[in-house]
Amino acid sequence: MSTQIDLVAIITPNKGKTDRIVELLQGVAEYVKKSEPGTIKYEIARSFNKAAGVEEVIMLESYKDKASLGIHGNSTEFKAFNKKLQDEGLVTAPMQLKITKPAGGFARL
Repeated sequence: MSTQIDLVAIITPNKGKTDRIVELLQGVAEYVKKSEPGTIKYEIARSFNKAAGVEEVIMLESYKDKASLGIHGNSTEFKAFNKKLQDEGLVTAPMQLKITKPAGGFARL
């Protein structure tokens, strides 16, 4: 049986690079919307990490199943995005990925 996979990706931009990362991610999101029907959610958000004193870009993602996540991770568009992060010196550290599992609460859809 296939089960939905939810994940949070945390990107820590270099100072002054958040807008560029969001711009690149918006391009990836447009590609994902058109080309990856197994991607249920691909949301871009900003957050300020007070403890670290840095801005973060938070991705909230949901995939129909493990195969859909694999399609996304292996896509040319996503690989090009990761290469640009490095080539343009946009991030302070590698992207953090956290796969989440429901532990309580509710969602109204």
